[in-house]
Amino acid sequence: MDHSQAIEIFQEIQARPYSCLADTPEQSCNNCFYKGTELIQRLAVLGYTVRGRCAETTWFEDHIPQEIQDLLPKDLLCTHFYPEILQDGVWRIIDPSFQPSLEKHGFTIGSWENGKSCFTLTKIYTQEEAIDYQKLWFNLDYQNDFFDRGGSCWAALNKWFGEIA
Repeated sequence: MDHSQAIEIFQEIQARPYSCLADTPEQSCNNCFYKGTELIQRLAVLGYTVRGRCAETTWFEDHIPQEIQDLLPKDLLCTHFYPEILQDGVWRIIDPSFQPSLEKHGFTIGSWENGKSCFTLTKIYTQEEAIDYQKLWFNLDYQNDFFDRGGSCWAALNKWFGEIA
């Protein structure tokens, strides 16, 4: 099967500079969820069998400046959303989160071929766990806590990603 159109879509989405937050609440942003969701939608239109996965992750990585890491409460749950594609009876990761230019800064870059997640996955959710987690996001107290306690880190990450891109 010729995957050239799908690969082109993957690369177009992946090339967008990564961001944690949108500038305004009305905007989407180029984080893992929005990039991954768009990739899933566009590949499904082409006839691919795709799905979204959710996993716990961490922003505490050596290549992220310590002063930014220090802004994130250690007990704040961080997750990663990424697409998978079914090919030859096997699900494999196609993660467009980080643009290729971030590789020189120590980030893992997903590709159509390599099956790698851009984030370190510490716990991959089952479908039931992912559904329960999604329900959390509709809880206003949870949302407020996540953004109140993590907001300074997300803003610092956005600024830093803009500087290193």
